[in-house]
Order: sequence, then C-alpha cells, then structure tokens
Amino acid sequence: MDIKRKIRDLAEADGFDRVNSLGQWNGWDLSVADTDEECAVGLPQYILSSEREARWATESETLEIMASLS
Repeated sequence: MDIKRKIRDLAEADGFDRVNSLGQWNGWDLSVADTDEECAVGLPQYILSSEREARWATESETLEIMASLS
C-alpha cells in the first residue's frame, strides 16, 4: 500500500474527511487531518509520515508543530 493511502486510511479511521499536506517538519512529511464538521474542538490532528510509515503526532509534537507554524 502506498504511503498516501496509509495516511488517508489513518485519518478516515478516526472520522476525518480529508488530509492536507503542510510540507516538512523535523524530517517528516507533515499533514493535517480535517473534517467537514462545522465545529472542531481541540488541538489540530497532525499526521507524520515517511516513505514507509504514517502515524499520528504525539501531543508534545503537536505543540512543537503549532509553535513552528506560527
């Protein structure tokens, strides 16, 4: 399975409608999961990926990512 499919499957399994690529962060490809819901509460849900792996960012990684994007 290709990595883009793994990323999409990861997001869809948690109820997200789409994934948007944000570029690179700390050597990982960075994406954010998004939904069509009108109201989303909480931290952004980032997905970190490489050629072989896709995983959710940890809470501490999410805070670091948010700081680097602002």
